[in-house]
Amino acid sequence: MSEESEEVRDPDLDPRPITIHQYHAYAPEKFELLDGYLFYSREDRQRLLKLLLVNVGLLDAVKLVPEERWRDALKRVYE
Repeated sequence: MSEESEEVRDPDLDPRPITIHQYHAYAPEKFELLDGYLFYSREDRQRLLKLLLVNVGLLDAVKLVPEERWRDALKRVYE
């Protein structure tokens, strides 16, 4: 299995399938809740989130949070 086949591209607006190799490369081996957080590290959470965003698509993900929260987050990150 090449490293390239494991790479997950950035999420698109619409859902995209993932491969079993990407799943194994990005999803933690097991789900754990530690001190109120899934998994031990922020990196593990972000890798899984990226995988899920690819699989769900940004349009559906955006619908999960009120518009004003997205605007606040975008403003904090990009200004």
